[in-house]
Amino acid sequence: MLSLLFSIGIFVLVLSFLVLIHELGHFFAAKQVGITVKEFGLGYPPKAYKLFVWQGTEFSLNWIPFGGFVRMDGEEADPTKRNNQTKKGEFYAANLFQRLYVVLAGATVNFLFGILAFTILFSWLGVPTPVDGARIGYIAPDSPAAQAGVPSSVRVIGFQTNQAAEITLTASPDQVIEFVGAHQGQEVVLVTTGDCVNSTCQDAVAYYPVYLRTQAETPQNEGSLGIAFDQIIFTHFPWWQTPWEATRYGVGESLALGGEILKALSKLGTDLVQRGQLSSELAGPVGIVHQAYTLGILNQGFLMILSFAAMLSINLAIMNVLPITPLDGGKAFFTLLELFVARKHLFKMEYWLSYGGYVGLMLLIVAITIRDVIRLF
Repeated sequence: MLSLLFSIGIFVLVLSFLVLIHELGHFFAAKQVGITVKEFGLGYPPKAYKLFVWQGTEFSLNWIPFGGFVRMDGEEADPTKRNNQTKKGEFYAANLFQRLYVVLAGATVNFLFGILAFTILFSWLGVPTPVDGARIGYIAPDSPAAQAGVPSSVRVIGFQTNQAAEITLTASPDQVIEFVGAHQGQEVVLVTTGDCVNSTCQDAVAYYPVYLRTQAETPQNEGSLGIAFDQIIFTHFPWWQTPWEATRYGVGESLALGGEILKALSKLGTDLVQRGQLSSELAGPVGIVHQAYTLGILNQGFLMILSFAAMLSINLAIMNVLPITPLDGGKAFFTLLELFVARKHLFKMEYWLSYGGYVGLMLLIVAITIRDVIRLF
């Protein structure tokens, strides 16, 4: 129970921090271009508590604890009475590119935080690098490999069926598995390189007589040899190269994650349109906390929490730039439409679509939350 409460607390803190920096992105961008910010809200209305007022901006807590908002001067006017007359400090007094900058600043901050978090993570752990060949990463206790004294962090070159036989080369984990499967119940010689450091293995060759267990002799969740292979290793660079390499990989990881999120969103849209149902992979705050608790993600120290925060931050960035009102992407879309359509014709359309989008978004959140709660039981 304490572990669950701890996971919930960490999730709330992480999400609150990500929402805060998102809204601060809007806030400072608006200030930079001269737009007056009337309210800075955490959560969605109705308003729960007025915290304080700073430089003419009211900071508030709101009852619906998902997201937040920055309310700028000129945004709340009745769309039926809108015209092109604006006064200094209003949102629509800024030019189109300034407004785009303000609207997209929140998602940009979230994406940049994801890159920064991944950079810190990879600076500490090392940069993930794909492994060539069948490199041993783990040896099960009391397994044939352990009894033969096979070390980890060596690469399997191949096998001999006896000391005099030629080496059957195995260039990949699949080839090792294939050879072992064909020789279960036999004594063979495992041939490896010397110790591997980063992506380089010593040229020395070592020989280990081992017995390949039969399926009946093999414990559950182990193989005949009792070894597991590394798919990636964490490469450490000299200190003067680490920031560049970690940043480069952090950017790549963030872009790749963003692409996976877009694919998942595309599948979500397909399921909704074609099947009229929510994707089984979709989860809301309750589902995310439950998954994180089940996997122990939020109980494994700062670096794991930082990785979780990075992934969640990039998720928020991608979600917010979708061209759907009332998300930032929807507002950016209507801003760009001003290049082709007079602003006065867009006001009413944007208002009603934003209103409908807000209601739809709340209903979606409620539906996902109900489903997540039902799944728990």
